[in-house]
Amino acid sequence: MSVVRTVLGDVASDRLGTCWAHEHLVIDGGVAKLVNPEISLQRVEDAVAELAPCVAAGLRAVVDAMPADAGRNVVKLAEISRRSGVHVIAATGLHHARYYGERHWGELLEPEELAALFVADVQDGIDAHDCNGPVVRRTPHRAGVVKVAGSTDGPSARDRRIFEAAALAVARTGTALLTHCEGGTGGLAQLELLDRLGVPPGRVILSHTDKVADRGYHRELLAAGAFLVYDQGLRSPEATARLVALMVEDGHGDRLLLGTDGARRSLWSALGGSPGLAALATGLGRRLAAALGPAVMDRIWVANPAAALELRP
Repeated sequence: MSVVRTVLGDVASDRLGTCWAHEHLVIDGGVAKLVNPEISLQRVEDAVAELAPCVAAGLRAVVDAMPADAGRNVVKLAEISRRSGVHVIAATGLHHARYYGERHWGELLEPEELAALFVADVQDGIDAHDCNGPVVRRTPHRAGVVKVAGSTDGPSARDRRIFEAAALAVARTGTALLTHCEGGTGGLAQLELLDRLGVPPGRVILSHTDKVADRGYHRELLAAGAFLVYDQGLRSPEATARLVALMVEDGHGDRLLLGTDGARRSLWSALGGSPGLAALATGLGRRLAAALGPAVMDRIWVANPAAALELRP
């Protein structure tokens, strides 16, 4: 039986349900909050309130895409999952250097050392202190995906070291590898690097690519075998809807995922923002269902995330 690893335990992939594949339910202080106070999302109560209309619109699972020591708080994620009834897949890995200090362990350790930390998050449990101190207290809540960030037009020298560590972790744990594409760019360079590191494109989920409107770019990424999570549907629904329709027309509907990348207080209706995360389902989702039909949307919402996120030891 294939499973997806959530913070509350493994779930059969065919029971995952409608999944949004790039979310941010918690960003709990740290350097990330200093970089941009607008991405401070620290209260469990706010996340549960924001998820309620999403659940009413059919949501059953999310990938929380904040990796290690960048505001991740797995204890809060577990509580949000319990109270909302939504499966939460947590990430390990590392984000851009700007979310860490220059003497942070992520900037100093070798790929093999980093990989060991990522593997422990997946197999043993994420540290209650999120690896931001000398004492590690592993929780029962395990990561279900590895997350790394690429720079504009492809991985930088710093990124390549993190990608190497992530590739080792993926090989040892069987998780998928979720990546950040800066400005939507660099996806092909990421896939080329990861392929050299032993990660097949079918285990890679590229985020933010719908920031780039080039049909040919998306065709190449999908033809290579990668999954794409289009996560700009709250900000630019028309552009995202057009890309989904084009890629379905090109025969790549089995590689598309959707999400909100909703890491902004100004987007959350529970915090007085607009349009609210539920707009992914009630706005873009309904528009796509009317244009493409329920069978296509069931694949994008349910079948594709289950295939992308299942553990393959």
